[in-house]
This record gives sequence, structure tokens and C-alpha cells, in this order.
Amino acid sequence: MTMSYEQAVDVQRRHEQRLIALPGVSAVGVKMRDGVPVLAVTVDQDVEPPAELTAGQIDGLDVVVERGRYRLQ
Repeated sequence: MTMSYEQAVDVQRRHEQRLIALPGVSAVGVKMRDGVPVLAVTVDQDVEPPAELTAGQIDGLDVVVERGRYRLQ
């Protein structure tokens, strides 16, 4: 079962502080991919993504690792 956007934001809020503290992580947010919410985690290109981000899901929400450095737009 696919979770709603609001449920995905709840997952983000529960884990955001812990994830942003991981080495190389510069952003955490919910994005829509093919109509489904995912937890997008931005990791610096020159840092290997932490192992817990490669697990695929956090609390049933798919995790997508994006490489780069988050910059305010």
C-alpha cells in the first residue's frame, strides 16, 4: 500500500534530525516520484552514502539518495 504525502512527511519529521546528522547529508525531504512520495536524501558527491540510506526504506517509505550539495534557491 502506498502511503499518502502527509504520512510521508510524518516519516520525514520523525527521522530528519538523525538523518541530517549523518556524514555528508545536506538535505532531507519528501518528493513525488511517478506519483508516489519518496524520502529524498541529498548526500555530498565526495562522500559515500551512509549504509542506512542504502537499505531502501525507512518506516515503509522508499529512500532515494541524491548526489550533490543542497543549495537554497
